[in-house]
Amino acid sequence: MAKKSPMFTAIAAAVFGAVVTLGAVPAAQAAGSSARINNCWSTWGSTGTAAHCVNTSVTGDYRNEAHCGGIDYNRASGWHRIAKGSTVDPWGRLECAWSIRSSDLAFRY
Repeated sequence: MAKKSPMFTAIAAAVFGAVVTLGAVPAAQAAGSSARINNCWSTWGSTGTAAHCVNTSVTGDYRNEAHCGGIDYNRASGWHRIAKGSTVDPWGRLECAWSIRSSDLAFRY
């Protein structure tokens, strides 16, 4: 058997290392909470989001919005009418296929 040169071994190791590194799929690590609107806010983690309202200060329509990562489309829940003083927790749950960058709420009277 012919002896392989050290240069060939180094190149083969580098190529194999690159393939292993590029082939790994990182897990989503994002998590957080949006700004509060009228005592309502949105939280997200990994691939999903949910909205929360506790003792809502203004009656109106609220919608949760997910800002998905990768090639996934952003998503939005339907509008939910929430009355002043109400607690609705959780509502507007959304899922992204791969990851989520953030979420937030929209409000209208």
